[in-house]
Amino acid sequence: MNQANLSSELLRTFVTVIEADGFIRAAEHLHKTQSTISQHIKRLEQETGTELFIASGRRRVLTPSGEILLGYAKRMLSLQDAALFAVKQTSIEEAIRIGVSRDLSEGVLPQVLGRFSRTYPGVKLFVESASVTEIVKQYDRNEYDLTLTLEADPSSGQIIATEQMVWLGPENYEWSPNRPLPLASYPAPCYFRSCCISALDKAQIPWNIVYTSPDLLGLMAAVKAGLGVTVRAKNAISSGTEVLTPRLDLPELPSMQVVLRNRVSSEASEILADELSRATLKAA
Repeated sequence: MNQANLSSELLRTFVTVIEADGFIRAAEHLHKTQSTISQHIKRLEQETGTELFIASGRRRVLTPSGEILLGYAKRMLSLQDAALFAVKQTSIEEAIRIGVSRDLSEGVLPQVLGRFSRTYPGVKLFVESASVTEIVKQYDRNEYDLTLTLEADPSSGQIIATEQMVWLGPENYEWSPNRPLPLASYPAPCYFRSCCISALDKAQIPWNIVYTSPDLLGLMAAVKAGLGVTVRAKNAISSGTEVLTPRLDLPELPSMQVVLRNRVSSEASEILADELSRATLKAA
């Protein structure tokens, strides 16, 4: 015996009749005539071999079989829509040049970019990490399509989150106020470095820069090894490190803004910008 093939067009008409509360409204919603809607329901009843509606006064209501079919129809249409959406995404082809300030190259960013690349394999991502100053300059020179930076006082772009700056050191780090606080830092000029020194000077806490690295991995390796403490955004906390305030009574630090710039009005760049915004806001 041949199995009936349920048409998605008929199922969508059936679901719309229920959700729109009637054949007339369903016809308006689907831009079809009322007679076409009635024909679709009749054909669906023929395919399923059962009545889907019965008269109740002036209205037609679902039969028990119709109520069962309604749940399956919604799931079938939802799965079909999801499949078509997924297939469409893989067909998007584009190249996006992305600039990310070093301070945001950690945290959720790699996961977001990795997930995006798997979902949209036709989109080529070219990602570079540098200082905020350099990233903004290159964006203004049209060298990046999209940038994500951590800035104290942004003059352009969209602020998508606020990040608190924190004192970061190795787990269980101990320091005596009787000796200078050892610091690990990026080379000057660096906003984190200047904020760190300014806060310590204001609190009259002696300090000494014992380790300087232009590379984030090198900087964090020095911190984890206990060579010194550093100032980072709160999202930089990783295995082997901890926030040292208030345990060590170090001075308060200002917050910074996560800034998104996106010059390309394309489907892929808009999707990526939205995913970065949501992930950054959630992590902040």
